[in-house]
Amino acid sequence: MRRVEPAFPDLIPVTHVLRPGYLPGRRVSLDPIRMGIVWPDAPRRILPAQANILRSPVRAMVFARVAAERRDAVAQLLEAGSSVLLVIDDEGICPSDIGLRREEAEERVTVVWPLLPEPLGGPPAIPDGWSEWRWGAIAGLFPFPGAETEIERLLEWVADAGGTFAVTAPLLLTPRDRHRILDGVDGTAFVDRMENCLFHADVSRGLLALERRAGVTIRRLGLDPVIPTLAPANAHPVAFRTAALLRLWARRLDQCYEESSWGWRLRRAARAIEVLKNDPMELAATDNLRIVPGFEPWVEGFTRALWFGGEPVESAWNRWAAGNGGE
Repeated sequence: MRRVEPAFPDLIPVTHVLRPGYLPGRRVSLDPIRMGIVWPDAPRRILPAQANILRSPVRAMVFARVAAERRDAVAQLLEAGSSVLLVIDDEGICPSDIGLRREEAEERVTVVWPLLPEPLGGPPAIPDGWSEWRWGAIAGLFPFPGAETEIERLLEWVADAGGTFAVTAPLLLTPRDRHRILDGVDGTAFVDRMENCLFHADVSRGLLALERRAGVTIRRLGLDPVIPTLAPANAHPVAFRTAALLRLWARRLDQCYEESSWGWRLRRAARAIEVLKNDPMELAATDNLRIVPGFEPWVEGFTRALWFGGEPVESAWNRWAAGNGGE
């Protein structure tokens, strides 16, 4: 195990990864930790001699190909009280290949499919072995001709295939990545438009528009916009999901208000609430949520609106989604 800091900690709240992390496969794939592209010819990563599973509960990301070679690793993580985000990086791997039984492991195992848009990947076929598990997707975004239509198609596939959540984040493309993507469409009708998107357009503006379009689509499809089920044994599931929503909205407020954003207040409250062993809704029902550090009146009101709807979340949503016209 090694400690990691994801590229987007507001969206992917893991703290550790089972080494060595991703392994290059037969086709282009996504590394959700650094939100980077893994090309098939990437350097081969070697498994360490020992897994060195931590004995204290953590939020761990485990790639299926690594877990299949260390069949006891996921079981040891669960015995220690950890929660596991299992990244399916090979469609041929089934739960039995990892030593998982749904009735025993599903409570703290969340299955996720890493998705790349059509120029790089596209939706996989969900094997029967995973279709009954609680699963969702992490999709990488980058601006290219038809990107908004493609991300809607990917998210609709997630909902139609039985997924319960979807997280979208910008792909952090290196110059080499951009040239390889452009080489992949060489000779097609939209190579000039792809070159403009990758090298000449305002990439940050395009990514923000894509993230907003994805958020509107996720809400329309009824998917959860966060990974809601990564609470380790020493935290309450509702407290953890609330912390995940607070961090998501901290990011959205930063995108709306920039330097004047109050997102830092939501992140401070998320750090305090995610470790609660009790249901924070029960604290709110007895008007005791304010005892949690960081839950000043505005944060408390925002949190109640996340649970039950209404203001100030609706106003924040309308402002954030305005780039797409809202709903």
